[in-house]
Amino acid sequence: MKRVLATQSHVVYGYVGNKAATFPLQCLGWDVDCCNSVQFSNHTGYGIDKVFGNVTSEKALDDLLRGVFINFPNSYSAFLTGYLPNKGTVRTMGKYYKKFKIENPNSLWVMDPVMGDEGQLYVNEDVIPEYKELIFNPDKLVDVITPNQYELEILYDKKINTFEELKTAFQSLHATIPIIVVTSCYSTLFNDPNHIYTVASIKGQEPVILRVPLIESYFTGVGDLFSALLLDRLYEYKKDIIKGIRDDPRNLFEEKMNEVLNVIQNVLLITKKYAPNSLKSVIGDATKMKDMELKIIQSKNVYDIQMKDRDARKDLHIHNFIFNAL
Repeated sequence: MKRVLATQSHVVYGYVGNKAATFPLQCLGWDVDCCNSVQFSNHTGYGIDKVFGNVTSEKALDDLLRGVFINFPNSYSAFLTGYLPNKGTVRTMGKYYKKFKIENPNSLWVMDPVMGDEGQLYVNEDVIPEYKELIFNPDKLVDVITPNQYELEILYDKKINTFEELKTAFQSLHATIPIIVVTSCYSTLFNDPNHIYTVASIKGQEPVILRVPLIESYFTGVGDLFSALLLDRLYEYKKDIIKGIRDDPRNLFEEKMNEVLNVIQNVLLITKKYAPNSLKSVIGDATKMKDMELKIIQSKNVYDIQMKDRDARKDLHIHNFIFNAL
């Protein structure tokens, strides 16, 4: 059985962090071991005065990961990291994940360097050098990073205004990171406010651009679901390439990226379908946020988008999101 260690946030109600990642990965055949970086009643989109709980301390996180490493050092096929609120938690995660990766050299480490979006940090600024230490580590232990454009600019230390500048940023980070997936780019980069653009790059290949129609609402947990699905698809990608099942890595990579975005799009459409009167959520409005939580359970037939059961597929919207206009 495939097993993944996931260190990111946890909420009691709703679906972000480990709550958004666990069930989809289980549906795809993964054992999921969760280490929670925070434990909140709900996500912060409900309004900061409506969030209760606590941040896992550096010592508590160290105790948890140390215990897992001592007891189960060779147990993992993959490692996933998401929201970590401060310098100490990023450093602690990195200390043990590096040990895990060394013990499991054939495993896959997917890191979402969660720091902010649209020009605004929502973690402590002191996490930035900690993420840079892991990402630019000469031991090259992290396999995949999934920043949005703002987070990529933080790591790259430069603004990115054109696609050519984006490619230059990829080349810089590819010195230590084999696969970089920018989950969402600024609409100005492609001069298109009606679509979300994801750009994925494997070292030595031209980047893959994917264009997805924008669904107007505010969703939380989408990045966490994306990283979990990407981990599954890239694990299969790596396995197929190593076993020689496929000898067209570029086409296979495009297929896996397209699968991930098709799953995401279908989950969002299902979420909208269940919302009363096509409701659009608004940050800080707890009632609307509650009704627009991702419908993770109701989407159980979506996660394996290539399933053979036609009855299960009949209501799915499956598209080719590969964009080749540039």
